[in-house]
Amino acid sequence: MPPRRSYRQAQHRTTFWLARWLIGVLVLLCGALAVAAPLSAGQAQESAIGLSTGFLQEQAGRLELPDAVAALRAGKFAPGNSQVLNFGIGAKPVWIHFAVDNPTAAPVQKRLSIETAWLDRTEVYFQHQGRTVETYRVGDDQAFSQRPLASRYFVFDYAFAAGTSEVFIRIETPDPMVVPIHLASPEAFQVRQTQQELSYGVVYGFLLALIAYNAILYLGFRSSRYLLYSAYLAMFVVMNIAYTGHGYAWLWPDSVRWQQWSNPVLMFLYGVSGLAFASRFLDLKLYFPRVRKAVIAFCAGFGIMLAAAFLLDSQKAALLLAFSFVILFSGIMLFLGTISVHAGQKPARYFLIAALAAMVGALLTALSVWGFIPHNSWTFRAVEIGMLVDATLLALALAYQLRASQERRIRAERLAQLDPLTGLNNRRAFYDKTASFWGNAIRHKHATSVVLLDIDRFKQINDIHGHAHGDEVLKALAEILKQSVRQGDVLARWGGEEFIVFLPETSLQEAAALAERLRMAIEAVRIPREQGTTSVTASFGVAQKEARHATLDALIASADACQYQSKLQGRNRVTFVAAEMP
Repeated sequence: MPPRRSYRQAQHRTTFWLARWLIGVLVLLCGALAVAAPLSAGQAQESAIGLSTGFLQEQAGRLELPDAVAALRAGKFAPGNSQVLNFGIGAKPVWIHFAVDNPTAAPVQKRLSIETAWLDRTEVYFQHQGRTVETYRVGDDQAFSQRPLASRYFVFDYAFAAGTSEVFIRIETPDPMVVPIHLASPEAFQVRQTQQELSYGVVYGFLLALIAYNAILYLGFRSSRYLLYSAYLAMFVVMNIAYTGHGYAWLWPDSVRWQQWSNPVLMFLYGVSGLAFASRFLDLKLYFPRVRKAVIAFCAGFGIMLAAAFLLDSQKAALLLAFSFVILFSGIMLFLGTISVHAGQKPARYFLIAALAAMVGALLTALSVWGFIPHNSWTFRAVEIGMLVDATLLALALAYQLRASQERRIRAERLAQLDPLTGLNNRRAFYDKTASFWGNAIRHKHATSVVLLDIDRFKQINDIHGHAHGDEVLKALAEILKQSVRQGDVLARWGGEEFIVFLPETSLQEAAALAERLRMAIEAVRIPREQGTTSVTASFGVAQKEARHATLDALIASADACQYQSKLQGRNRVTFVAAEMP
């Protein structure tokens, strides 16, 4: 064999064995990394300890504790890659391991907490010097009363003996497998729990106050938008207390089946209630009837699929449907707000911003639970922050609608009491505004007078110059009357060309003097027309309240009789002593 060829073969063999050696070293290093450095029992762990753990997902059937220990020793556990381990929805069962070193001679009391409220089956094994010291089995498939400590999380107290102890945790659940593991002293755990509960108290208190306020508005105004808004907020609160574990701790501690299905069911109902409120608030039935039908079909379709998942007892399918529904629901709310703003609905601007805040919050929470973004307090509770912004803006939008509705009602009532041509009070408004004056005059026997006037020969004006010019004459006289009466007097258009003035605290002589001034002002006015001007006069009747006037109509009848006398005596005059009528 040529020397050059032997040299090359020797070089290839050396490279081959060197590569095998490097691979072996890497395998050993990975195994060493899988067994992370022990945590110190004497040091406080401020955050979740996922980076100090190793994990192994079961691939071919269930592993028992000896199998997990053997796999750990063989370097099959992967190192934790984040503070909060997250394996997604419907993940295979996982084993998690970490070690705790106690450098002192005395045991150190610690509290281990797995701070996810919806894990179905959780097994915890505490080992010391290769021997299992304590074992726990907890989860949502057991009644709440069976937990070792009464907490919405899975919490265990353990005294770590001197030396190194190991903790093995097996978790199995169809729900999102998010595993924030904390190891702290009982006192530090209690402080963190108190802070969390206070923050939840602020959220729930604010939302419950809005629910109660809008329920009261519904009882007062009987508008379904307030009832639907209360239902929307209530469904969020119930959904939130379900997935945070408060519901299992407070409301249904013995309902294991409901605890396992509450998350997908309540997420769906939350979305449905939100879309029902949006449909009513944005008046989809009026502005976008086809979109409303599509929203109803969307809810019905997901409802049918969720019911099928329940009948098939597939929690994984139900959860995937529920999370998909909530994400799509957020997008639909944003879409509805956008098209309503484009249609010119002013309250929809509040709705659009609110929907955007809620969508961002729901999306961040969903993505953190699914494992697409890091899971921490901010991302997990983003839905609550978004909902607080959403609830506040929607409350402002409802207040805007209420104010606009009241303004429309007041404007409608005002228009219903005004004569549309002259802008004066009509008969209805005249009686409404004089009722209190008349009652006061009857009780205290105060002088009260009425002036009634009628435009002379008004029919001729309409016949000769047309009704349009006749309207201009009426408006001109109304303007003279408005400028001449006192602020406390009640002026109204009584009939076609007839006007009335109610004069509280006014004697007959004072009323007659006012009527004479009005007569002279009307006589002096000239109303322009296409060719020339029109002059008009008016006949007045004045009457003062007397004992025989039991009602305001009786006083008006006396003034009308006086006005009739003015007509008989040649018009354009004031009469305040009525002659006996035949």
